[in-house]
Amino acid sequence: MSKRITLYQRLKPETKAGLECVSNKPYKLSINIIVDLLKSKQFYSDLTIDELKNIIVFSGIEPKTIFDVKFGDFLFEGDDIL
Repeated sequence: MSKRITLYQRLKPETKAGLECVSNKPYKLSINIIVDLLKSKQFYSDLTIDELKNIIVFSGIEPKTIFDVKFGDFLFEGDDIL
């Protein structure tokens, strides 16, 4: 049985860069909570709306369409994110 890939491992480089941005330094604790959350979940559908909102706010990556929100393609790589 192979180990599942976490949402953190599936983050697109631009999403990860947004979370690690120097301008986010005052919010380091919030970002650490988001990173821990992403490391603990395997599927996009496991995220709550509030968790998704926090990822969007702190990464600076915004969805372009409702389908981005529905499927998470704007934040995560891979076709196994649901």
